[in-house]
Amino acid sequence: MAIQPCDKGSRRRTSPRNMHLDGGFTLIEMIVVLVVLALVGSIVLARGPMHSATLDLRATARTMASDMRRVRAGAIAMDRDVVFTVDPARRDYGIRKGTRHSLAPGISIVGIPAPIVFHADGGSSGGVVTLSEAERRLAINVDWLTGRVDVR
Repeated sequence: MAIQPCDKGSRRRTSPRNMHLDGGFTLIEMIVVLVVLALVGSIVLARGPMHSATLDLRATARTMASDMRRVRAGAIAMDRDVVFTVDPARRDYGIRKGTRHSLAPGISIVGIPAPIVFHADGGSSGGVVTLSEAERRLAINVDWLTGRVDVR
């Protein structure tokens, strides 16, 4: 029996029965992926809720400004003066003899702001309340003439 030389350019063909199909994942690969996903998920959950201290500061300033506007509207509706106070020691704010609201954790009041009196005519005694979080600050300004409240 003579051995015939192969063409250098020809390739050996395999039958479909001998071909190995790599179209899917093995059970081990799927388990490894699930374990990695579980580890990432547990790290994210252990970290706690994601939030920004800057957003907390802005939200607190907006809430306080909104409460001031509500107090001003109440003073006009009741036709009497209403006093709005901010207490840095107790970390709260609101109507002197009424509902008080606490500051969010990490937010502090800079200085000791004077009480702001909202008058029945819509005006006020005026004032500025400055809130701080680390190096960020926001000021809530109350115009004495118009009683307008804005956050800067």
